[in-house]
Amino acid sequence: MAPLTLMALTEEWIMNKVGLNHQRLGDVRSLSLPGTYKQKIGYLGNGLANFERLKSLNLSHNSLVSLEGLQHLKHLQILNLYYNCIPSLEEVKVLFELSVLRELDLRLNPLGKIYPHYRPFVVHAIASLRKLDGCPVKDAERKAAKKRCSQLRNRDDRQALVERLRMKLSLLSDKDDVGSNHSDIHRNHSYSNEELQSTHKQSAQDHQCPSPHHSGSNPFLYTSWLTKAENKQQDSYRKPLEELLDVMDKHWGELNMQLRVALEENVALQKELITSERMYRQYMTEHPPTCHNIGAQGRVEELRKEVAELRRKVKEAQERQGSSSGLT
Repeated sequence: MAPLTLMALTEEWIMNKVGLNHQRLGDVRSLSLPGTYKQKIGYLGNGLANFERLKSLNLSHNSLVSLEGLQHLKHLQILNLYYNCIPSLEEVKVLFELSVLRELDLRLNPLGKIYPHYRPFVVHAIASLRKLDGCPVKDAERKAAKKRCSQLRNRDDRQALVERLRMKLSLLSDKDDVGSNHSDIHRNHSYSNEELQSTHKQSAQDHQCPSPHHSGSNPFLYTSWLTKAENKQQDSYRKPLEELLDVMDKHWGELNMQLRVALEENVALQKELITSERMYRQYMTEHPPTCHNIGAQGRVEELRKEVAELRRKVKEAQERQGSSSGLT
């Protein structure tokens, strides 16, 4: 058995593979380039750059690990990547630039094992997609995928915000510690030896604020009091942030639920408005104003004739009654 050959895709190789006899690559609408046991495509490069109007592309049974090179195919509608080596969803993001892509096949790729629930992500990211991995994409699935991705995005945003707050809290604590140590060292070196020797003769009162300039004050007591005050200030910084995190944990889900309900109500109202406009246009198309005017005029003429006939009959009846009364 011949060894397997991995190759880079080139225009010359494509022309020989499919038997193109002209250089007008922009006129090609469909390409089928499946791999074989002897030869597989491992790199796309710029081999498809000039196939600008390509609508259908079959790259199944190859060894592609990257989809770079497909972003130029702005008219691509059908893409078959069955049985390749695509490792992650990061590679699939290249396809998000294809605004008219309708059918995509990613089955039997490594990303299916690493990300078994990749389908909602792809369905939400590619709005034009109508079929994925051989299964149609329905409206209900698209709504569920949008909801799922919104929840994941909100969770990531929340985690990022909490992490930023924690980093700020940590930096603030480190700053307070450095300032406290620096002030302690400065104060300890600013006192004379005689003042340091008098520390055993004075009592410590933690609840009072001793003055460093008072003749009877103890520098260690003053330093200890400052340290406690700075720790209390540090705790005062930490407590509001921790309370803020607790409030976020408590109300984040409720706010997200209210936002989703408001969005769903807005979508429902928009659908009702579109339906009403469609019904009005259909009615006006079937019954234009000119038809209404013509029909009304005809009805008026008929009523006028009926009234004239009734008047004539009434007049004849009156004449007959007058003649009968004259004979009597």
